[in-house]
Amino acid sequence: MEERSAGRGFLILSIAGILGKILAALYVPLLTGLIGTDGYGIYYKGYDVFIFLFAISSFGAQPAITKVVTELRVLGNHKDALRAMKLARKYLAIGGFLISALFMIIAFPLANMVSKGSGGFTFMFLAPAIFFAAVLSAYRGYMQGIEDMQSLAISSIIEQLVNVVLSLVCAFLLLKVGGGDKEWGSAGATIGTSLGAIVAIIYIMYIYEKRNYEDEAYALDTGKKKVSDKKIIRKLIKYGLPITLVAAIQNAAGMVDMFTVTNRLEFAGFTATSDMYGTLGQYKTLIYVPLTIVTALGTSMFPRIIRAFVERNKKDLRKQMSYSFRLTYIITIPATFGLAILSKEIYVFLFNKTTGYELLMFGSAALILMAITTIQNVILQGINKFYLIMATASLGLLAKFIANYLLVGITDINIMGAVIGNFLAFGIPLVINHIKLQKTFKIKIPIIRQSIVPLISSIVMSFTIIFIRIPLFRVFSILGVQGRLVTAIGTIILMAIGGVVYLVVMVYFGGIRKIDLDMVSPRLYTLMPRGIRKQLG
Repeated sequence: MEERSAGRGFLILSIAGILGKILAALYVPLLTGLIGTDGYGIYYKGYDVFIFLFAISSFGAQPAITKVVTELRVLGNHKDALRAMKLARKYLAIGGFLISALFMIIAFPLANMVSKGSGGFTFMFLAPAIFFAAVLSAYRGYMQGIEDMQSLAISSIIEQLVNVVLSLVCAFLLLKVGGGDKEWGSAGATIGTSLGAIVAIIYIMYIYEKRNYEDEAYALDTGKKKVSDKKIIRKLIKYGLPITLVAAIQNAAGMVDMFTVTNRLEFAGFTATSDMYGTLGQYKTLIYVPLTIVTALGTSMFPRIIRAFVERNKKDLRKQMSYSFRLTYIITIPATFGLAILSKEIYVFLFNKTTGYELLMFGSAALILMAITTIQNVILQGINKFYLIMATASLGLLAKFIANYLLVGITDINIMGAVIGNFLAFGIPLVINHIKLQKTFKIKIPIIRQSIVPLISSIVMSFTIIFIRIPLFRVFSILGVQGRLVTAIGTIILMAIGGVVYLVVMVYFGGIRKIDLDMVSPRLYTLMPRGIRKQLG
């Protein structure tokens, strides 16, 4: 079988991730328009709990399945790799069903605990999604292991599209049924999560049959000895348990926010706590848009790192690691500057308000820490350093809890304290992981030097945006056009100009090379203007 391109896989997953997050970013203002910011706050609390339970039931399982599938395929045991997916699917379905049932049982007591009774139906309606997501993760783990990134990406887009459309429809319908009660609207907004997962499963099962995954596994199998079910299950548990614990710790940050932010805001004398929590949720949604590209990078590189580790190919491991960090800086540094500079315009464009834009303006820098930590975790998982990730993530989570408790309760800081907590939650693991990676590979990782060119390019981009922004919006004012649509058009124009300036400066200083484009897709080079191609060489 022809080896699939990691760069092409990254490109496909990036496009899918960006489309998915654009849908999510557009979904938030539409949903907020239906149920209000306080209703969105109720919804987001339920979503924080769902993400945590999803991490326990299946989020950690996908990379574990990917590891087992990849390792078995490297050894020629393609049939055993397929069987690993089937065994994982069986036990994930059982575990997902039990956790879904438990979530439904504790829905209302949990709502009483975290938000004075509001949100019980939101929690209950989210519960079935845990079961469907668990089954879906088994298929996706196998797809990632065989590097079928195209099907993986399409399933994600389908899931997100169905989720967004049907969540809005159900929110509208239940809002009407509930007589305008925002709690019913927020509950309706969660129904699409289950329906999106169901449709994604149907699509993947269709691809499974159409592409003859089973026939392919039998045709490629060269394994001399069949691996027993017991050994496969033992290996799935060996990888799955620590990865699940890591995922639970990392996604517990939302739970920390849910339990501490509302209580500490009330301690500080605020009354509209659901509204403020909704504002925090809007910030989180925006900050995760560019992080999707980094997640796609990690997803596409993960099988490569596992293969290099199994084959003891240290040279390829260093190559994959260096490429991942370079691309992470190229993506996240300009995104951080762009979100910070255009934060007010983005909030007016998406939410028709400026309340909360300061969270994005100051908190966008956390994106860089989140992105680097994401790639570090992918590398450490690939080389079986699970317990290190668990330890550093726990330290970061503890620091976040302390920061939330101390800072959110200060009136002048309030929800900004949760944003500051994010810096600690990702900054502490970043430093420790960096030191450990350097010791493991016995090399110096130029974490500062690799960021210099993207940083310079982003500064030039930022000054260009600032220089153009005032006259651009003044022209709109002279023409007598104003409002949300004009802000949207102006913001998109500024983002496009900033993107072009960043690209040109990066190419000029050698931050982007032809080999980088070729690793993603050779066609990217041909799409570049002649002047830039000449500079690339």
